[in-house]
Amino acid sequence: MVGISGFLMKFPLFLHTLLSLLERFAVKFPMPIEKLVHRVSHPRTGRHLQRYNNRGFRLVVGCIPYRYRKTEEANSIEVLVISAQNGKGLLFPKGGWEKDESMEEAAIRETLEEAGVLGDIECKLGKWSYKSKRQSIFHEGHMFPLLVKQELDQWPEKNIRKREWVTISKAREECPHLWMKEALEELVCRHAQLHQLACSNNGVGSLNL
Repeated sequence: MVGISGFLMKFPLFLHTLLSLLERFAVKFPMPIEKLVHRVSHPRTGRHLQRYNNRGFRLVVGCIPYRYRKTEEANSIEVLVISAQNGKGLLFPKGGWEKDESMEEAAIRETLEEAGVLGDIECKLGKWSYKSKRQSIFHEGHMFPLLVKQELDQWPEKNIRKREWVTISKAREECPHLWMKEALEELVCRHAQLHQLACSNNGVGSLNL
């Protein structure tokens, strides 16, 4: 009885904490996938629709595609990376946010164009300002997690990029962009918090990050 009473006393706090975490994972609902795939089958060129912030920074959006992988010892998170066009390092898909789409739609579109995957987009990981390595201009980057549900055999940039499922550790080591690494750490932190909460209340297995 003491254990049940103690749990009931702590339940409101547990519920509040759980709901707070789940809000960070809330799934967005962009345009229908069929319409999005049709748009991506005819990739855009030029930057006449490109968005900029009030400081003149180009607005860039992208996703960290991820999936769960069960092993004998624990559950792991893997992330999908793509090769850079210059061949240096592994990146997460991203590109320009255009005026006729929401931020989430742009992130999904870029991920589909560059990595050829579809899934559930979650709440934004954050916002970063960074300098372009190819030009002396600044960008404002926004990254989202994307829980992958489908991998396409054909996608617009298949012939110019390779995609690969890697561990969190490998992504940390081979991604050349600090802001993308920081977005990755935010994703890891979110899942660690949610998993720790679940473990403390349900006694479930561990999650390797």
